Amino acid sequence: MADSRAHYQTTRELARARDSQSPQVRLTEVRKGGLRLREKLLSMDNVVYYRTCDLIRVPYPTKYGLLNAYSMPTPFMHILNRLFIVQFRAGQSIRTLLFSPSDIYGNRLTPYFHRLAKSFGPFENLGSKFIAPVIATVEEWLEKTGISPEQVDYISYDHLHTQDLKKWLGTGEKPGFFPNAKLLVTTQEWRSAQSLLPPQADWYCPGGLDGVPENKIIFFDDDIILGEGLALVRTPGHTE
Repeated sequence: MADSRAHYQTTRELARARDSQSPQVRLTEVRKGGLRLREKLLSMDNVVYYRTCDLIRVPYPTKYGLLNAYSMPTPFMHILNRLFIVQFRAGQSIRTLLFSPSDIYGNRLTPYFHRLAKSFGPFENLGSKFIAPVIATVEEWLEKTGISPEQVDYISYDHLHTQDLKKWLGTGEKPGFFPNAKLLVTTQEWRSAQSLLPPQADWYCPGGLDGVPENKIIFFDDDIILGEGLALVRTPGHTE
């Protein structure tokens, strides 16, 4: 595990939002804490660079995505997966974070999506292009923005569903595409992804975390400030 002290500072504006057993109290504290965190970030310098990059349109069951908020008999909706590129000041240096860099081809081995693709039979390749059209890859977006793999300091995700991290971070036997990058992840999310129940495993890429070197992982358990104008706020729940 990498030493976290050189990479972030914890911030406590939203800490009380998770303490109470009362939903109303938690909601009130989220609103108060959100305003406090907003003011804190506004008091800092802006990030140096920010770009949103479309990757792929992923099919997702409408019954999960919209529940009862739709009336059409459409079994799937599309979720647009995006990469977020952020460069920010941290001390005397400028660091680069890639948020949600999906290996769009490796992630297809996620059991749910793998079964969906196989349902097209001999037309699997054509079907995949139809139900999950690729817009651009992470590598293509970095080339467009002029950022080299060596410049990437961190990668992070809102959660680890479908993610295969071996390509980016490497394993003990094979170097990663981002030689200097470290994964920022909550301890809870990492441990949860390594101890799945069968219904949960359907949404995780098999072996997607296997072999990732410990020195490539930075754990955090509270909300954190990475640098000027940039925070990661812990939002547990979706994968639990």
